[in-house]
Amino acid sequence: MRCIVKRLKRRLGGFFLAIVLLAFSLRVGAKAEIVYRSAAKTERMRVALTFDDGPHPRYTPQILDILRENGVHATFFTVGSNADAYPALIRRIRAEGHELGNHTYHHHRVGKMDAATLQQEISSCSDTVFAITGERPLYFRPPEGVCSCDVEEICDELDMTIVLWSVDTRDWAHTPIPEICENVRRNTRNGSIILMHDFIGKNSPTPEALRQIIPMLRELGFEFVTVSQLLAEE
Repeated sequence: MRCIVKRLKRRLGGFFLAIVLLAFSLRVGAKAEIVYRSAAKTERMRVALTFDDGPHPRYTPQILDILRENGVHATFFTVGSNADAYPALIRRIRAEGHELGNHTYHHHRVGKMDAATLQQEISSCSDTVFAITGERPLYFRPPEGVCSCDVEEICDELDMTIVLWSVDTRDWAHTPIPEICENVRRNTRNGSIILMHDFIGKNSPTPEALRQIIPMLRELGFEFVTVSQLLAEE
């Protein structure tokens, strides 16, 4: 809503702005409540594992193997340039029942990106995924979780929901595996969206951490679902 008001102020005077806001308050208000999703409001012990930045030729197959061995489905926020480089992995992700999200084409920070470049970044990633799978992502996650009014507007135009996270494993910082697992155990709640990465530099801790996180959370009573399944709870 804040971004919408800001754009309208540039175009309208105070009186007409008040009329427009009154006319659209119900529609805009309802939408503003669901623009950003970092968790789901649910009483069920369900959580969503998400993986950013891939696919990666080494780590994504390892992660997919672990998920398959444990009967878990997850959501992968893919970078378009990596999807173009490894289309077979994108096809495998979908073939094994996982969900694909949009993480821009080049993984550049979008907060200060001009609207035209941002539109190209988001649309190109969706176009790439569509060319490989025949499906367009429903969810967008900005690199580093940095958003802007333009991000909101473009995602609105593309009918995409912005999905962030509520549990950051900090695997991207090569955090020791015991610390990753303890962080997840301590912070996971009903409806949590857990952030991990399938494209990191050398010696990624993510596959082994994932191997431990799945049974740990199951022992606590949690069930794993995709982002779309989690948000459908509401």
